Amino acid sequence: MTDENTTAAADAQPTNVTPPAQGGSADTGKGGNAAPAPKPGLQAGNAAADVGGAGAGASDAGAGPEVGELQTFREMLAGGDEKFLKQLERYKSKEAISKAVREAAQVAKNAGKGVSPLTDKSTPDEIKAYREAVGIPDDPAAYPVSFRQDFEASEFDTEALSSFKEHMHGKHADPKTAAAAIDWFQDFAVAQRQELDGNMAKTAKATQAALRTEWGGEYDGNISAAAQIMTTHLGEEGFENMMGLRLMDGSRLQDKPEFVKMMAQIGSDYYGGNSIITGDVETTSKTVQARIDELLQLRVSDPKKYKSDEVQEKITKLYAQRTKLKARK
Repeated sequence: MTDENTTAAADAQPTNVTPPAQGGSADTGKGGNAAPAPKPGLQAGNAAADVGGAGAGASDAGAGPEVGELQTFREMLAGGDEKFLKQLERYKSKEAISKAVREAAQVAKNAGKGVSPLTDKSTPDEIKAYREAVGIPDDPAAYPVSFRQDFEASEFDTEALSSFKEHMHGKHADPKTAAAAIDWFQDFAVAQRQELDGNMAKTAKATQAALRTEWGGEYDGNISAAAQIMTTHLGEEGFENMMGLRLMDGSRLQDKPEFVKMMAQIGSDYYGGNSIITGDVETTSKTVQARIDELLQLRVSDPKKYKSDEVQEKITKLYAQRTKLKARK
């Protein structure tokens, strides 16, 4: 076979290769662009559609006017950013792109917030996830909130803390927020206690000074009378509890002059004078009898005065006092 026959035979063979566009070469591509050859068995008009459906990042060129419009939209959003354009090519419609943008905006809005806050419409699963995320235990008693070791908690404070835990637990409160609230309460309680104690000391000192001035030498006896009558009827513990009652201004019941004077008078009347409280029963008895005898002499020296209401009231009290004194001997 000659070279000419070989060349002629080659020229006679059919080919699927599309000729290069005019003005350029298929090998170099200079002066023009070569059209891609369709895959064997595919029509040239459907090649772009098949390629476009093969992957999310493939070009939409040649797939119809809608796809071309979508690609233009992508390019407009990308603004020349090739990486961003590649990301946009994952979405197959404008609606998909719009949805992705909205979701990204929501993510950015919640960035740094951690778990989403609860609302009245939160589901049980959302509540459970939130409580686990912020460290809220299932049992209110296990709530990580407590008093400081140096805080002198009263029985009321302890009960209040338990109620506080239950309330904050029911409100799904962040343990850190609850702990901050307890810190404030302790600081406030300590400051208030110090202020009330200062008022108590001030009031007690003023009351003692006023009663000493008014009673003079009878001060100790009157105080003893008040204490004795209350202890007799309330017991030692009851007496201490009542006298130690704190009032709104921080003072105690025993710091109120009106109350102390009332109890001193009741005790003095009940025991026949405050001298009996201090142990001088005999002297008091003689004094009471001497005063009775003195008033009885008025029956002869001044009958009219003796019958007066003033003298009769004195005698009645002295007789009652003498009876009580006799019972104490």
